[in-house]
Amino acid sequence: MKDFTYNIFIKLLESFRAEGYKIITVEDYFLKPQKGKIVILRHDVDRYPSNTLKMARLENEIGVTSTYYFRIIPSVYKEDVIKKVHELGHEVAYHYEDLTLVKGDFKKAIAHFENGLKMIRKFAKAETICMHGSPMSKWNNKDLWKKYNYKDYGIIGATSFDIDYNEVFYISDNGWGWNNTSVSVRDKVKTKFDIPIKNTEHLMELVLSNKLPNKVMINAHPDTFFDPGTKYFFNKVLIKSKNVIKRIIVKYKILK
Repeated sequence: MKDFTYNIFIKLLESFRAEGYKIITVEDYFLKPQKGKIVILRHDVDRYPSNTLKMARLENEIGVTSTYYFRIIPSVYKEDVIKKVHELGHEVAYHYEDLTLVKGDFKKAIAHFENGLKMIRKFAKAETICMHGSPMSKWNNKDLWKKYNYKDYGIIGATSFDIDYNEVFYISDNGWGWNNTSVSVRDKVKTKFDIPIKNTEHLMELVLSNKLPNKVMINAHPDTFFDPGTKYFFNKVLIKSKNVIKRIIVKYKILK
C-alpha cells in the first residue's frame, strides 16, 4: 500500500476509532475535559489549498472534525477554501509566521499577527494558534511571545506552549515520514515518548496492538497527501529534496 495517500490516511483514522480513540479538535482539547483515549487531529496548511479542501471533505464523510491552521500567504490564503473547510464543521485557525514575514522586527510582527488573525476570523472565531516552523528562516516565529502575550488577543491555547507533550504523544508527518527527527527543524516537541514509527502501516499496527499512549496529537500536513499518480510522485521528490537541506540544518544546528 502506497504511503501518504488519502486512502491510507483515512484508514489510519479508522484504526484509531476502532481502538476506542475519540478524534477531537485542538479547541476541544482546551475547552472540554477529555476522558479516555483521544486523538487531537491537526493540519498545518503550508501549501496546496485544494488538498486541504479534499482532506476536509473526506474527514467530514466519515464523521471526523479536526483543526486546520492556515497561513495567510497568497498561495495558501484562499477565502473560498477556508470558508468551505469551516462550513464542513472543522476548526479553522491561524498558522502564524509573522516574525519571519517581517524579517525579525517585533513591532511589525505583532501588527502583522493582529492582521493575520483578523483575516482568519472573517470565517471563524480562531481561538487557538499554531506556529509555522519556517525551516529555512533564521527567525523562530514563536519567539514573538517573548515580548507579547497571545492571550491578549482572545487566544485560549497555542500548540507550542499549552500542551504537555509528556502527556500527549506528538506525531508529525514532517519530511514524508512520521516523527522523522533528522529533518525536523522546528516541527518537534520536548517529550518523554520514544516510539519509532516506520511508516503509516506500522503506525496503524501500533494503534491496533494498543502500543500508543491514551493521548495522541497527529499533525498531518495536507500537502503531504495525494492520490497515487504524477502529482504524488513529484510531491514526494520535492519533499525528499528539501529533506537534504533540512538534514544539514538539523545536524549542524544552524538554526535555533
